[in-house]
Amino acid sequence: MRVYQGARLPAALRGFAAPAHTFERLAEDVLNGVPVVPAARQHSRPQLHPYQVPRVEAIDAAHAGGCPGYLLVAPTGSGKTAMAVGGLGHRPLDTVLVITKHGIIPAWLRSIDAFGAGQRWVVINPERLWKVFTHHQLVLANLAPERAAEIAAAEGVPHIPFDAVVVDESQILAHPESLRSRLVHRLAHPERGRPPFFLAASATPFSFLSETAYAAELIAYAAGAEPPDDLMGGAYLDWLASLRVTGDDGVARTVSDVETVKELLYRRGVGSSATVQDLGLPAQHRELHAIRLSEADRRRYDMAWGQFLAVHDPVAGPADDEEEDASSARGRALQLVMQASLLKAPHVARHVAALVASGHQVIVPAWYRRTVGALVWHIVRALRERGLPEQVVEITGTEPGLRERRRMAFQLGRARVCVTNVVEGINLHAGEADVDGRGTPATSAPRRTVIADVLTGGKRFLQAEGRGQRDGRQAPADYLVAWDTKEQEWLAQALSAAASTQDLAHAPADAEALLRLCAQLEDDGAGGDRTARVPAGTGLR
Repeated sequence: MRVYQGARLPAALRGFAAPAHTFERLAEDVLNGVPVVPAARQHSRPQLHPYQVPRVEAIDAAHAGGCPGYLLVAPTGSGKTAMAVGGLGHRPLDTVLVITKHGIIPAWLRSIDAFGAGQRWVVINPERLWKVFTHHQLVLANLAPERAAEIAAAEGVPHIPFDAVVVDESQILAHPESLRSRLVHRLAHPERGRPPFFLAASATPFSFLSETAYAAELIAYAAGAEPPDDLMGGAYLDWLASLRVTGDDGVARTVSDVETVKELLYRRGVGSSATVQDLGLPAQHRELHAIRLSEADRRRYDMAWGQFLAVHDPVAGPADDEEEDASSARGRALQLVMQASLLKAPHVARHVAALVASGHQVIVPAWYRRTVGALVWHIVRALRERGLPEQVVEITGTEPGLRERRRMAFQLGRARVCVTNVVEGINLHAGEADVDGRGTPATSAPRRTVIADVLTGGKRFLQAEGRGQRDGRQAPADYLVAWDTKEQEWLAQALSAAASTQDLAHAPADAEALLRLCAQLEDDGAGGDRTARVPAGTGLR
């Protein structure tokens, strides 16, 4: 490693300067003797939408009242970053650590600067979280990252004490045994000193009761109980069931009841949840479109899906990680489904081209990179056949350097279609205020999301829909499914999981709308060339 020492970096090295609010800047300042906490701190709350103000004030009140943390649940695109920074930025906190996915870090850095947060903020992604720890005997930086992370999760001590820890997209903590969850737990339960204030933010925090384990401290505080010793599966659910909470009606209920969990999390000062109706934002509209494959293709498609469903555990919920072990039975089955999904690509492309012809800009989320590439090829061909400009961008998580340039091309109208496997931390909505950093707004062309690769399931469905429908702009979602195949069974299951997510997020109307879509899938009468229109908010009666 080479080290430059000097009062300022020469021009040739300025590109290597650590950005503000990163762990690298923190390390640089510590090495240079710069105070961790700024000497002079000024903070003014950001310009907020009226619906954001009560959430900011609630975070403020939770910290002031001694709560261990706060769970902020709000729809995708409603500005949770602004609420989090606004809620913490003027509190008597010296240091704030933000844990968020790599692709979302730039948005947090911009927000912290724009909102003038005066504390020492450090923003890092979960895969590098071990870097904020030290060890009494080992130099973690000398170890392989996986080994360093394991040691940090078991015995690490933070380099500096953090007064608050923010976990963005907090559904990443849904599995308590995961390495990222254990690292966060280590931060939240230091061996010495006061535990940091824990702020979790998500539009899709949980799909099952067992996934609420990362909010156990908040549930325990709201229930006046001791937190559980074991956050794993059955032990955690047993702890929930052991609690008794008396409601306003004087009736004692067990916390294993979903409604009681929501009561504790959202109405007792440790969290809040809001629906789009609560915030005055447009409801998400969804349409189901049936694709009729040839008989030979249908049999091949059905066989691939049948093998996948034979090894898939429905209780585990839909797949939510592309890094599936390809050597496992489930991984091999997923690969078969991915290969079979290419049979749908020409049908998807024609649907997308028709939307472009009608004046839409179209977002097409997919699962595998190979699927993204195949969809791009077929969509370009379909646009060409219609005599339309072949304006398609491909955005994947493997090309971070090109991601923003291609996103801007779509937002500025130089591309009419965006095919992507990135369903978090990317804004593709109409009318975005500042696309290029120079104040240029995005096009006002209506957006539409086409979800054809239904492996993008469960929470990912809701995140995918939120790329185009955000900041008050509407983007209907088309769900394309191969009819008379077992893909229908999967899609119904995935939408059911999404409904459970919305129910636990206290959005019952959208949960009911998703369940109605499930019913359409289970009813062959919804097949054929007919479209089943299911607007969110209609509910079941």
